[in-house]
Amino acid sequence: MYELLCRSTERPWASKPERLDCVPETTNPKPLILHMQENRSHLSQDARVCFSVIGLLFMVTSIGPALHGHWLVPAFSILAMAALTFALERHGKSTPAQETLELADGQVRHRDSSGRQIELPAFWMHLAAEGRSPTDLRLFLRSRDGSIEFGRCLSLDERRAVAPLVAAALAHARGC
Repeated sequence: MYELLCRSTERPWASKPERLDCVPETTNPKPLILHMQENRSHLSQDARVCFSVIGLLFMVTSIGPALHGHWLVPAFSILAMAALTFALERHGKSTPAQETLELADGQVRHRDSSGRQIELPAFWMHLAAEGRSPTDLRLFLRSRDGSIEFGRCLSLDERRAVAPLVAAALAHARGC
């Protein structure tokens, strides 16, 4: 999921940016902040059905060996389901990946949840979208000074939605 924010030109030091619904217009220049975070919503209905089918298959495939006296097969099935449930619970409680992309004052700043921060001038920067297949899309901001990959924590549809917004904000930050 992503959220467009901007800092007020009257209060650029404000700790909490304002929420935006669109990219700012050229007549009212405001620094743009794109906050991106990994989606950690509850399992969808399809995912719950898939999880139930996997559990049912484990049960069905362990009935035959259990009837023949092979008790390790049902024990393995129970342990496999417990491990899968534990992994899902642990993943749900971990901190989601986050990124912040800020386009302001002729600079592009990128911060991620691991603490890395990159700051490059926006003048020579351009947006590059790379995809090896229709289901793969990687977004880069490239310039002669370096490259920034952003949107790693977003889904494919969110990356497709964010790309034109970043392109417009980048053009605005360069002063085009």
